[in-house]
Amino acid sequence: MIPSVGEKKGKHIVYTVEQCIKCGEKTKRVFKLGDYVFKEIEKCQKCHDKKNISMIFSEKITPA
Repeated sequence: MIPSVGEKKGKHIVYTVEQCIKCGEKTKRVFKLGDYVFKEIEKCQKCHDKKNISMIFSEKITPA
């Protein structure tokens, strides 16, 4: 369904997935300003090799 003009789409929270190049360890965290796909970040906690951002996505917040 395509939202009409002025219709609220709901709130979303944006996440960043970090992945180790060597061992493949993945972690999910809240998006930070400046994140982009393939950006090199801190070292992996497991094998101490390079990690990069592999995915950025959003999930709709559902009221509890």
